[in-house]
Amino acid sequence: YSITRTWTATDACGNAQTCVQTINVQDVTKPVITCPADITINCQDSKLPANTGSATATDNCSNVTITHTDVSTQNADNTPGTCDDYTYTITRTWKATDDCGNMSTCLQVITVDDSTPPVITCPINVTIECTASTLPANTGTATATDNCTNVVTNITFNDTRTNGSCNDNYSLARLWTAVDSCGNSN
Repeated sequence: YSITRTWTATDACGNAQTCVQTINVQDVTKPVITCPADITINCQDSKLPANTGSATATDNCSNVTITHTDVSTQNADNTPGTCDDYTYTITRTWKATDDCGNMSTCLQVITVDDSTPPVITCPINVTIECTASTLPANTGTATATDNCTNVVTNITFNDTRTNGSCNDNYSLARLWTAVDSCGNSN
């Protein structure tokens, strides 16, 4: 805005002279913005600022509006179901703009990671005849779910045999392993 200031000089005899001064007031100072710290979150976590942090800003003259924009960077292999679908980086640009249009920015890096193993459920213990198949199709198969992919890429098993009183009496301890697309296993 502008201020028009009229100056008047008067001598002892009452003679006066005036002049006009124009003062232009401007806000040309950018707001001071502070970004939240860079953060690593798990793939199922919210990517919203309520979870990852929000920028703050101050200004010398006016109100400040804070906004943000995101750019996601994924790994090169974007094959569906691969770990690259669930591990990536978000570069969040925070912008503080005052009422006069002065603007400052800062960057926050959010690393999205899948470090949680799948949840595996084993089939129930069973007793079978010695002539029956010990394969999972007959004895039961483990199932698994994952926090990010909801698809477990690999469920395998490994058997340890303990012999009983005769050759046809034995027990198998079957260790099931579930692996998600990021290599986390349980």
